[in-house]
Amino acid sequence: MVKLNSLSHSLVVGVLAKPLRYLKFIISLMVTTTSLFLYSCKNPSGNSDLPAFGKANFADTAISTIRYFKDDKGRQVLEKNNTYYDMVELHDSIGLKKILFKVTKSETDLIDSGTSESHFVVNTSSIGDTKPGWKREFSGSDIDYTTNKVLVVHSEARAQNEEDTYTQYSLMTGEKLMTYTYAPLSVFIVGDGRYLGYLSQQSATDKPNGFAEVSYVSRDMVIDKVNIKLKGADTTVPAYTPELKMRVVKDSGNTLSNEGRTVVMGGVRRGFTAKDINNFAMEINFTPAGSPTPVFILLPIRNDRLDLDNAAYDKAIFVLSKSK
Repeated sequence: MVKLNSLSHSLVVGVLAKPLRYLKFIISLMVTTTSLFLYSCKNPSGNSDLPAFGKANFADTAISTIRYFKDDKGRQVLEKNNTYYDMVELHDSIGLKKILFKVTKSETDLIDSGTSESHFVVNTSSIGDTKPGWKREFSGSDIDYTTNKVLVVHSEARAQNEEDTYTQYSLMTGEKLMTYTYAPLSVFIVGDGRYLGYLSQQSATDKPNGFAEVSYVSRDMVIDKVNIKLKGADTTVPAYTPELKMRVVKDSGNTLSNEGRTVVMGGVRRGFTAKDINNFAMEINFTPAGSPTPVFILLPIRNDRLDLDNAAYDKAIFVLSKSK
């Protein structure tokens, strides 16, 4: 038998060891790849594998989808479903609240005609307390819940005699507050707010009870509504949304901002009562067809209500009444 010296022995062992190392590497790579594949199958949403300590208060997964097809009428359709999450901070009578939003948007585009329809499902969960959240479904062009601490659903005008229309909901409860055309007027109060909306006959969704409707709401509840009707068969007052702005009483401490569309009540603090909400008014300016002279309605707010007793308007043209 031929005996190998120490150098020859090392060379032989080294040569034989390399294939073994390669084989171990390939086996390790196959095991890792298989493990990742199995994990992704069990976790299609791609959830993080970060460790969670303590009891989980909320966990959820969602899948976004897209598909292109032809419907039973032969139209080309692109359908998209997307879910996203967001956190919103609000102040209520107790203090700061955090609400988790889950929004699922379903959008259907008819490619041939260029039209589209959107549908939203909103689920909320309170973070840090046991109060239940709420769930609502909305149809509209888009939604916003970050601007004024309320949820607003926007519906685009589809016909020539329609206006873009907005419906406002409470972020806390999901309850409907008001529907308005064009844009609302607002009142800034520390930790709260008030909103005035005008609903015209040319709304793309809800219609007013009469010629028009004015709503006065907070972030969470409907406070007051006024119906506007025309006296007789006057058709010169335009049906679209007129010019809207706010007025404040001089030396009241209230100021105007946002080009006269917002009242800032700097002297009102949390814990206010209805008697603290005064000294401002909503002004509605109409321009009748064929007339150079505008007509207006001035609706003052007194003790946090629309004050019809002290409202200023032409009673030969308009009839104002509180909505039931």
